[in-house]
Amino acid sequence: MPIAAWTEDLLKDLRYAIRQFTRNPVFTAVAVASLAIGIGANTAIFSVLNAAMLKSLPVRDPQGLVMLTDPNQSGVNSGMNSGERGMLTYAEFTQLRDHATSLDGLCAAQAQMGRSQVRIAGGQQEDAQGRLVTEEYFSVLGVDPAIGRFFNRSDAESPGEDPYAVISYEYWQKRFGGNVSVLGTPIKMLGATLTVIGVAAPGFTGESVGDKPDFWMPMMMQPLVMPGRDWLHEDLSKNIEKVMWLHAFGRLKPGLTQARAQTEIDVLFRGIIENGYPSTLDPETRKQALDQRIKLHDARTGAFGGRDDFTKQLKILLGVSMVVLLIACINVANLLLARATARTKEVGVRLSIGASRLRLVRQFLTESVLLSLLGGAAGLLLAWGASRALVLLLTERRADFALSPTLDWRVLGFTVGVTLLTGILFGLVPALRSTRVNLNDSLRDGGRSTASGGRLNLAKGLVIVQVALSLLLVAGAGLFLRTLWNLQSVSLGYPKEHLLLVSADGVSAGYKDARLSSLWRDLTERLRALPGVQGATYSINGLFSGSESADEIDVEGFNATKREEKFARFDMVGPQYFSTVGIPLLLGRDIGQQDNATSPHICVINESLAKTFFNGRNPLGRHITEKFGAKKNVMEVVGVAKNARDHRLRGDVPPRFYIPADQGMDGPNEWAIFEIRTAGDPEQMIASVRKTILSVNGDLPVEGARPVVMSVDRTNAQPRMVARLCSIFGIIALLLAATGLYGVLSYGVARRTNEIGIRMALGAGKGRVIQMILRETGIMIAFGVVAGVIFTAIGVQLIKTTLFGLGVLDPVAVLSAVGILTVVALAAGYIPASRAARVNPTQALRHE
Repeated sequence: MPIAAWTEDLLKDLRYAIRQFTRNPVFTAVAVASLAIGIGANTAIFSVLNAAMLKSLPVRDPQGLVMLTDPNQSGVNSGMNSGERGMLTYAEFTQLRDHATSLDGLCAAQAQMGRSQVRIAGGQQEDAQGRLVTEEYFSVLGVDPAIGRFFNRSDAESPGEDPYAVISYEYWQKRFGGNVSVLGTPIKMLGATLTVIGVAAPGFTGESVGDKPDFWMPMMMQPLVMPGRDWLHEDLSKNIEKVMWLHAFGRLKPGLTQARAQTEIDVLFRGIIENGYPSTLDPETRKQALDQRIKLHDARTGAFGGRDDFTKQLKILLGVSMVVLLIACINVANLLLARATARTKEVGVRLSIGASRLRLVRQFLTESVLLSLLGGAAGLLLAWGASRALVLLLTERRADFALSPTLDWRVLGFTVGVTLLTGILFGLVPALRSTRVNLNDSLRDGGRSTASGGRLNLAKGLVIVQVALSLLLVAGAGLFLRTLWNLQSVSLGYPKEHLLLVSADGVSAGYKDARLSSLWRDLTERLRALPGVQGATYSINGLFSGSESADEIDVEGFNATKREEKFARFDMVGPQYFSTVGIPLLLGRDIGQQDNATSPHICVINESLAKTFFNGRNPLGRHITEKFGAKKNVMEVVGVAKNARDHRLRGDVPPRFYIPADQGMDGPNEWAIFEIRTAGDPEQMIASVRKTILSVNGDLPVEGARPVVMSVDRTNAQPRMVARLCSIFGIIALLLAATGLYGVLSYGVARRTNEIGIRMALGAGKGRVIQMILRETGIMIAFGVVAGVIFTAIGVQLIKTTLFGLGVLDPVAVLSAVGILTVVALAAGYIPASRAARVNPTQALRHE
């Protein structure tokens, strides 16, 4: 067929379809709304998934970028790693930068970004987010300034020589109103005063997805903006503990492959490690030290700490929303089948005057695709708002989360693809069935087409599938709700209520060595003296703070046969830690004021460590030796504490020992997280606690003030998000299934009006008619439930790693879902059943 003729026919089909829809506004509205919900949900979730996983960084040639660190990690890691490295030290970065020939530039950025107190142009203190980056950062990434210039390597050769800042375009607009006079503005941050020399291009927020720095600082300013810490230099002959805190990005030279660059980086990094660690290390420690390597990663999508877990949750939601869309498609297919019966005579007439069946199928498909396009357009509008609502749900765990989903070409392509596929999916079968008619029956005035009975059977089959898929979603929502309940009901081993956490950084305020110890003890006593405070202590890792420590240990009387038996987690804690937090002691005593730097070294262990390493022997009085390189800390066990969950809710509690804060191998810790037991609402104590800490030294950085309840609640943020959204999808699925069931039964009742009239004329009562329709409903429900349970059993295998505290097929969740679905379905079936019972036999016998 010539293109012109094909186009003319298509336009005719479209005009005819529009007339059909305007004549049936209720049908059109229901169909478009059903599709809009399904398509909109899929588009919203995909847009967030695209922003987190697929969208390239807004830099020059992102395909040429590689990462020398793990894009899925963030934070700071101190000590000695083995295996694949997640982050680099600055010393390692500079050696790779100076010697790598396969890379056309290498830059690094701070892998952890937090809020800091700054003063802009001498004003009041305010919160801002800054990130340290190497001087070649902007040139390697390929970003242009909106105004001003970027810093570069020629600005400084030594620490502190380039006190500059480049602010983001968004921060420029929000904080400075887009005024070009921002250039030259001073920003005071701890020990440094930075001068704004440039503004980044619009849309550039850095190399890390989910982070939005307000400004970037040159790496040479690290000792000044992080006073008391020098992370630019390392001397492994004095201390083999590395500070790994940088992500590294490189740009491949033209024509070179990632595999070629990997080979060179392997050789370079091996040399860095071998030459860096002293040869005097004992063989086992040196073997561990040399077991480190770098793996190159495609960096076009940037870094994103926790990306794997994040995308896993989104993929679950995307799968659920696709099921909702499939249910919506079935609903629309049933509506089209019902309309097909009313158009039987029209089809017969068109076939009898020479129209081919293929021509009619194309007409029906045009109508279904147009319907789908209308639903897709409405769904796109719905997705625009829903994607932002979804990001708000995700920010419940991270207050500074800054993911920005956009409707780019990839999202629009996904929406168009889903829309067209949807139109064909729900339109093809009705189109084929609608054009399969008996001409004699269809043209006989008042006659019935035998094909309509087949359409009814097909509609019933589709409803059974709807019921099965709805059960899958409702049961899935039940499983996630049960998981959330189980996580919220986990016993921590101590009362989480009335417990406040506040962290302070002593080194940044100029404290060192013995002064740190005095500072922490002084602050603890002051906090204990506050009205409304029942107790106060401190630790280095806190409770659910995201910080963790582990070291190699030797346990008296225990011979380790496995690598995992040589290590244990630990924390350094202040006096009365266990009594303040509320962790019961099973044996021995708490850590007290007498356990200072000059007293015999002691530790308290948890149940897990006692069970693993002492196996029924009394651990009191025995010794544990903590080891790191050549350092050793021999401690006597003076207590056994009940297992406590202080880092995670899932899994077994790992072996852990607690050291007095003054008895660590490296002396007093640089920071402290205070655990404060309050008589009332801990949030009401935050202001007075901050004031008390700052009264000792106004330069002390005080941050992270939050109740433990809030920290635990944030741990459950993603399970809660999934449970909420799956519950919403489950409710939508129930409504769609109920609508589909109602429509099919109403259509069936209309077809059987004559039969119902005969039954009632022969003496059947209203109750008998209702029973007959509900029996038909029950059969469809029964088949749907059986299929739904099978679907659920298969689906659980795909999500079992995200569930907690549940069996393979949780009976409470499944039976509850079956009960809810049955009630809703019977309610949907009762309406047409009661309508059938009100049929007038005389009028029904005249019905054709």
